[in-house]
Amino acid sequence: MITSIAPTRMHRVAVLCAAVVTLSGCSDSKTPQEPTPSPVASVVVSPTEVSLVLGQTQPQQLTATMRDQAGNPLVGRAVAWATSAPAVATVSSDGMVTGVGAGSATINATSEGKTGSASVAVSLPPGFASVVTGGAHTCALKANGAASCWGRGESGQLGVPVPTTMCTTDGGSFPCSMIPIAVQGGLVFAQLAGGGSHTCGLTSDGTPHCWGSNANGQLGDNSTTNRDAPVAVATALKFSRIDAGAQHTCALTSDGRAYCWGRNNRGQLGDGTTTLRSAPVAVIGGLTMQRIAAGGLSFGHTCALVTGGDVYCWGDNERGQLGIGTGGTVADLTPHPEPVKVGGGLTFTAVTAGLGRHTCGLTSTGGGYCWGENAFGALGDGSFQRSAVPVLVRGGLVLSQLVAGGFIGHTCGLTVGGAAHCWGENETGQIGDGSTLDRVEPSAVTGGLSFTSLDAGSRHTCGRATDGAVYCWGSGGAGQLGINSTDAIAVPTKVAGQ
Repeated sequence: MITSIAPTRMHRVAVLCAAVVTLSGCSDSKTPQEPTPSPVASVVVSPTEVSLVLGQTQPQQLTATMRDQAGNPLVGRAVAWATSAPAVATVSSDGMVTGVGAGSATINATSEGKTGSASVAVSLPPGFASVVTGGAHTCALKANGAASCWGRGESGQLGVPVPTTMCTTDGGSFPCSMIPIAVQGGLVFAQLAGGGSHTCGLTSDGTPHCWGSNANGQLGDNSTTNRDAPVAVATALKFSRIDAGAQHTCALTSDGRAYCWGRNNRGQLGDGTTTLRSAPVAVIGGLTMQRIAAGGLSFGHTCALVTGGDVYCWGDNERGQLGIGTGGTVADLTPHPEPVKVGGGLTFTAVTAGLGRHTCGLTSTGGGYCWGENAFGALGDGSFQRSAVPVLVRGGLVLSQLVAGGFIGHTCGLTVGGAAHCWGENETGQIGDGSTLDRVEPSAVTGGLSFTSLDAGSRHTCGRATDGAVYCWGSGGAGQLGINSTDAIAVPTKVAGQ
C-alpha cells in the first residue's frame, strides 16, 4: 500500500526554489556565446576592367565585396590592395588606382586569404607630348618619354640604321623615313633638340645624348664618328636645357652655366677660341643663363637669355644675327668667340635662333623682335632689309612663343590663345597659310587649329595641337612632314600614325 504524505510548507518552498533555479540558470549556469563569424569565402573587385589614359584620366576607385560560403555579403573585413606592375598602375590602401606608365596590370584585393582582382590597361594619350624640327628631319616625344623621328636619315639623325627608303629632294636622293619610327636604345627622354643633321636629347635626370652627323664633333662623344643611335655626351654634367644648331650643340646646367661642343669656326661655342670641340667646353664670361638657343645655316651662332632679361650672342654674324650692331649693311665675317650683349636696350623672356641667319626674342608683354637676315621677310617688320639690331614684328600680336626657322629664313609665333602665325620665305609652304607667297609680316596659319607649341626647321614647320596631335607643313621632299609622302604641303597636315 502506498501512503500519501501531504507536503508541508517547507517542501513547497524547496520545490519552488528548484524550479526558479532551473528556469533562470542562476547559480551554476554559463553566459551564452556569440555566434562564430562566417569566414570570407570569396572576394569580388568592381569594376573588373579599368582603362586609363596616361596623364589624362582621373584615378579610378575600385571596391571589394567579401561574401561567405552562402553568398551573403560580409562587412567590416580588412582588405589588402596590391598591384602586379607598379610601373604601370599604383593602388592606394583604399583601392584608388592611378596609371603611371603605359601597359597592363592586375590589381588584387585580399581578405582572410581570399583574393579578387581587376585588370587595368593604361594607354598613352593620342599624338605626342612635344615636337622638334631639324634641318630636314623631325622628332617627337610620347608622353612616356619615348622618342620617334622621321625625315632625312643618311647620317643617323633619325636614331636608327640608315633607312633603305630613298627620298628625292632638290639636293639629290637621300635615305629617309616618311613616317615616325622609334629611336633605338629604349631611352626615356624629357627633352629633344633637332640640329642640321643631328639630334640630341636629355633624359629625366639631365643626362645628354646625341645621334646623327658628327663630322664636327657635334654629338659631343669625343669622336667625329656618325651615330645611328643615341650616344652619351662625354661629360658628367647634368643639364636642364639643350639645343642643337647646324653643326654644334649647347646646353645649360640648372644653375645657369652654358656648355657647347661641335663646330667652332666662327666662335659659336663661346669658349674664346675658334677650335673645334668634340666634348663640352664652358662658355666664357661668367654669365648666369636661363635659356640657350643654338642656330646657324652652315656656320653657327648661339644666343642666350641671362638673368635680368638681357640677351647675349656669339659666333657667326655675317648677316647681323648676333644683334650687336654690325653685319646689317656690310657682311661681318669676323668670328665672335665670346658672348656680346644684343643692342637696342630691350629685355626679353625668351630667345630663339633657327637653322638660318636670324634670331628672335620675346618680351614680357608678348611682343616679338627679330634681327639678322631678312631677304625674304623673316624679321616680320614689313621689309626685306636685314637688321643688326632687334626690330619689332608687325601686326600687334601678343605672342606666347616665337621660333626662328632656317635656310633663307622664316619665323613662326604662337598667340596666347594658341593661334599660329608665320612669316618670311614660303616657297615650299612653310608659312602654312595655303599659299607659297613670301610674307613680310605675320600671316595666320590656316585650318583653325589651336596649338600648344611650334618649331621651325630649315623649310618646314610643325606644331603640337591642343589635342596632342602633331601637324606639319612646308617642304616634304625628305619625308620630314611625316605624312607618308614627299609632297610639299602649304597647310597643317596630321603626322601619320596618330
